[in-house]
Amino acid sequence: MKTKIYLLNSDLSDYSYFIENCPKGQEDMQGRAMDRALYHHWQPFGEEYQPVTMELYRNYYGKKNYQLDISGFTAPFYVLSERALEALSDIFLPRGQVLPIITASKRKKFWGYFPTNVLKGCFDKEKSIYKQWPNGLMIEHVVLIADNITDEYLFTIEEDIRRVFVTEKFKQRVEEAGLLAFTFPDHLVAETS
Repeated sequence: MKTKIYLLNSDLSDYSYFIENCPKGQEDMQGRAMDRALYHHWQPFGEEYQPVTMELYRNYYGKKNYQLDISGFTAPFYVLSERALEALSDIFLPRGQVLPIITASKRKKFWGYFPTNVLKGCFDKEKSIYKQWPNGLMIEHVVLIADNITDEYLFTIEEDIRRVFVTEKFKQRVEEAGLLAFTFPDHLVAETS
């Protein structure tokens, strides 16, 4: 049996997206989130976290607005609208950390989101394509082991510091809620061993 798994991602062509307005000489939030995944095994940020300023950028067609419900440009640190958090709170809250961020939006509230739901034994080393680096793996193509995926909605794996995976059930919930800018163009295959 093969299970459909998607990457948690956002549509950059039709929707605007957020990038951190990072002070010069400081590591950006995306880098800090990847370090957190690598060196702290996806553990939540502690008291050292300070709200970051996220700036809205134009979509590929030159339009700029706050209609999005997700921005994944800085993955594995995501920006979610309050609407998305409310609609999927039963999914997001137990599987990650919601963090305050600063945006210029006057009407719509946005939050930072860092997933902390790590599953072990899901990465198929034999079928995946990757390079071994001193600090971990550089994964080019990931294959997951379906039997070891124990979460119904959203998860990360300890071998990958950037990808966040979601299931068909997650996709259905997003579609039912009518959330904008989530995209599920291609699915990965999780194979039963």
